[in-house]
Amino acid sequence: MIDIHISTNKLEASETNIYKAKNILETQIGYLEYAPDFGIDYDLFFGSDLEIQIETYQSYAISKLAENGINPLDLITQDGKFDTRLNINIEK
Repeated sequence: MIDIHISTNKLEASETNIYKAKNILETQIGYLEYAPDFGIDYDLFFGSDLEIQIETYQSYAISKLAENGINPLDLITQDGKFDTRLNINIEK
């Protein structure tokens, strides 16, 4: 997948893994008509009555990145009072 971005006031197209990973992790699976399998199934994790452990979500997110050609290098979790932040470092 090629991403289009603005660089020094001009439009450029390139293979940008950071933007691609961001798009994968922010897109609900099935929302894109042209790519129905692209994204993460947020309804499964956050829209159901099931209580799913954070480790299950972490594994799912890493596997979805890998399915789309993004190589995660490591995953760092930061626990807050009410939430957990996931920082995923990816290969360039």
